[in-house]
Amino acid sequence: MSHRLPCRVADSVASAFAAAVVVFALTGCAAPAATPEFDAADLEAALGRVPTDVSSVHGLDLPLDRSLLTPLEEMEVIKARNTLVERCLADHGIAFTFPAVDPARDAAKPRPHGLVDAGEAAAYGYRDPAVFATHAPGAEQAARPASDVVAVITGTRGGEVGGRSLPPGGCAGEADRTLAVDAKPGQEPVSFALSRRSHEVTRNTPPVTAAAARWSRCMSAAGFAYDHPDAAINDPAFSAGRPSGHEIAVATQDVRCKEQANWVKTWVAVERSVQDTLIRRHGTDLAREQQHRDRQLTVARQVNG
Repeated sequence: MSHRLPCRVADSVASAFAAAVVVFALTGCAAPAATPEFDAADLEAALGRVPTDVSSVHGLDLPLDRSLLTPLEEMEVIKARNTLVERCLADHGIAFTFPAVDPARDAAKPRPHGLVDAGEAAAYGYRDPAVFATHAPGAEQAARPASDVVAVITGTRGGEVGGRSLPPGGCAGEADRTLAVDAKPGQEPVSFALSRRSHEVTRNTPPVTAAAARWSRCMSAAGFAYDHPDAAINDPAFSAGRPSGHEIAVATQDVRCKEQANWVKTWVAVERSVQDTLIRRHGTDLAREQQHRDRQLTVARQVNG
């Protein structure tokens, strides 16, 4: 189950559509950049603020979302970064074009609480719709840049290229400095870490596990034996190829049972309460990161036109 997309754009070279396609992507976070203290007393206090009746809880938005890039916004930053690198290469007499990035098409579907969309369940089962997006002809056969081009992109060679000195960090470094004052575009590390922390803290709280038990009973009544929503979405039978009729039936019932059991509403209510506490403790860092997020997104949209 996907939760959050990774932190900060880095100079790794990864394939967007296939192994032969070179695209600068967002790197993963091996560990949270910050792990705040949040003990049992804090959790008990947060749970005490969760309404008993969660029927009035609406939406999936969480307080920390304000300082995080959405998956679509992350793709906007990647698209702009690729464009800036291409322009820099052209300034040095090198013609190279990355595979086209379409944020609306290529952004991963955020599913912090699993599959919740009945329409997606009926059409794709548990698969991310982006996996089935249609890419431009030839995208998977795009040429990998030659090693000397990669050296210009990453700045691993010095001197002049095309009669001009390379910028520090190569064309990627120049692109990063354009997008962010600290040359670190991408997801915000403190916000990301706090978001992941709240997800981990809340997933096994009594209200959430009770809702998961109700979901399991609902699924069992429909003929599907899963003890937890994670067990359904991570069923190995649903991991390859196009979704089968059985997968679609399970996924569709999964969404129905989540609604019946108030599983998502319960988890969202608990996580909102926990995040409110974390935000109060990290307000300065989060305000700075929100400004950083807004700035890089503004620049990315100017570049993308």
